[in-house]
Amino acid sequence: MVGQSTQGDDTARPALHAGSWLLATAGLTAVLALLPLMWNRRFYFQDDTENGAFGVWFHLGQSLTSGKIPVLDPSVWSSGNFLAEGQWGTWNPLMMLLGVMTYLGGNAVATMTAIKISFLVLASVGVFLLARSYGARPELAFVGGVAVTLNGFTVYFDSPSWVTGLIVWALIPYFWLMLRRLVLGADLPLWAFLSGYLIVTVGYLQGTFAIGFVLLAVGIDALLRRAWPSAWKVVGVGLALVLVAVTVFLPGVLTGSVTNRAVSVVGNDGMMATDIAGLLSSTLATAFPQVASWWWTGPTATSPMLYIAWFLPVLCFVDWKRAVAGRALIRDVAIVLVLATAYVLLPTVIGPLRYPVRFMPYVALAAILLSVILLSRWPAPRMSKQRLIAALAIIAIGAYLAWAQLPSHLLALLAAFACASVGVFLVWFVLRTNRWRQDGTQWGRVAGVVATIALMTTLIQHHDTPASPLSKNNVPADTSIAKSVLQDLPGDVLVVGDPTQYGGNPAAWRETSMANSWYLSPARVQNRYQLIGFAAYNSALCLQYLGGTCPELLDSLFERRATGLLLVDQLSINSLQILKTSVPASAWESPPPGWRVVSDEGLTAEWTRIEPIPPAGGVVWTSEGTEVETIGISDTEINLRVVAVPSNGGTVAFSRLAWPGYFAENADLTRSPVDGFLLGVDVPGGRVGDTVTITFRPPGWHIEVAAFVLAVMGVAGWAVAVFLRRRNDRIGRSDESDRGVQALDPA
Repeated sequence: MVGQSTQGDDTARPALHAGSWLLATAGLTAVLALLPLMWNRRFYFQDDTENGAFGVWFHLGQSLTSGKIPVLDPSVWSSGNFLAEGQWGTWNPLMMLLGVMTYLGGNAVATMTAIKISFLVLASVGVFLLARSYGARPELAFVGGVAVTLNGFTVYFDSPSWVTGLIVWALIPYFWLMLRRLVLGADLPLWAFLSGYLIVTVGYLQGTFAIGFVLLAVGIDALLRRAWPSAWKVVGVGLALVLVAVTVFLPGVLTGSVTNRAVSVVGNDGMMATDIAGLLSSTLATAFPQVASWWWTGPTATSPMLYIAWFLPVLCFVDWKRAVAGRALIRDVAIVLVLATAYVLLPTVIGPLRYPVRFMPYVALAAILLSVILLSRWPAPRMSKQRLIAALAIIAIGAYLAWAQLPSHLLALLAAFACASVGVFLVWFVLRTNRWRQDGTQWGRVAGVVATIALMTTLIQHHDTPASPLSKNNVPADTSIAKSVLQDLPGDVLVVGDPTQYGGNPAAWRETSMANSWYLSPARVQNRYQLIGFAAYNSALCLQYLGGTCPELLDSLFERRATGLLLVDQLSINSLQILKTSVPASAWESPPPGWRVVSDEGLTAEWTRIEPIPPAGGVVWTSEGTEVETIGISDTEINLRVVAVPSNGGTVAFSRLAWPGYFAENADLTRSPVDGFLLGVDVPGGRVGDTVTITFRPPGWHIEVAAFVLAVMGVAGWAVAVFLRRRNDRIGRSDESDRGVQALDPA
């Protein structure tokens, strides 16, 4: 019968059949992922990819090929606490590999496009394998694998911009699959741990939350089945990954008090907020939901960001009576779907966490996975017209809600509505036709319908919305351009002005750069991407998250601070680049005493000191009567010899930020940062001739290392114990078999 379990059918089919559908999944996903490039060659290189991730990965690869892992860089100030930022791949070999690939690639757009399409294919294959583990037919596993990569949030947000979100989402199906295999006794715990480890150590919180939801769902399912050993396995993997999360996220938590993320508010500011009406339109590939943001004007989004899949109404073709009877099979998938949907509907601001809508790809994954499993395992024995009408009604309701939110978008909506309706009708017709049901070809035909409609909706979607609504600064694809910017400007550099005001002018990027693109330049520029920032420092420099500053900073740099020094001296700045589009000529034509103009051609002007000073990181100020000599200095350690100090003690300040994690020997850290943000130490009286050592370790370092070692060693020990037990069981069974043979044949 059509509604029977497919497991028996699958075992009778050659493995080549399922393998062919797996290859088809990967191939069609790659083709569909290439289609956006027909309209926009830089589709996968926008916003946080061009401003943040590419530069991070480039610097990571550059550091690794030089034999160094980035931990702290005082010269980039509020962007230089890499472990606190958490997304530098410090603990993740996959991210390190991507860093080396990015560093060696000559074209930024091509490199990131190839990486992102690879992860889309990886996600599709993972969903195919995960669906198969639930007994889904290969043809419908193909449907799920292809469709999951076409959800609106992945297409228009994670793929073009938030690449770490794309990576962790692409890896989740593998963790889910490995966890299922573990609780079913088919795999060692090592594989579930390693797949989860790769997700957690990316440092993107949504991926860690997704792991938590999968663990919770699979654990609840095990408890309801009274499978106590399975439940304990879930607990074991969960505890190990919690320890890894401590290693990755604790530095950021303990650093948070001084950063721009020091927010404890729970509320809804209306930015990127979703509602049920938007979710009900998720079957239409061109539906723009009512979601506000600063990336676009008005209350309605400018992309189909809540789109999931056009074929979700085929749930009307499921025999729900039998599905409910077999609910134990899909219970964990349903739990994940409920949890993910609840997360998406959370308030938009929860402390430092923003935009719960970022979890939409996980809603899509669970919804699509559930749909293909249900239709595979329990299709209705009779495809009545009432079922077709119900499915078409769902699409019509979504279309009406989408039109009501944006009536001017009618034509694109009609095109998506027509595709979805025709697709659902064809699926119904195929499943209704007896001769195809009898010869077993109906599921291949269903897959063909889905592939065709997917191609049509993708073309319509990208014709209607050819680019992500997120920011575009058009930084050069050719990395040699960024590498040549300010290469001859000496010492530490600060850029005054906002480079986004150039509007992506290609000529501007030959003179200046922005955000993390500065990592490609040999210049030691402070204006990097502000993932967490140092609040007091950012305020003093009116430094924005992409590295731009207000024009008034040029005056502020030459004002006296609490130390009596000029701000420009406290920051150990040797050179300034001034963006003419932000700063009037009267301000940059005449530098103050001690500075000179070295260039004022084109779109920028550069000043340098007449007498250079040492770079950031070292001693910049001492209190009256205090004198020290620097013995040694590195990014994470300073060694001083006390030359003179008053009997009541003195204070030394350094041109580096007072990040939590510093400690001192033979001195005490100042109770509060010097001038609000500089690292300082109080040297006690009577310490003349002593050596003072100031060292940085990420806050909670001993806890983090211990958690990491405990997680890795614990899982390794567990895996070895399971392996040895299984080997002994096999040996025992072999011995029993040998004794049985001897009993039957004593000779």
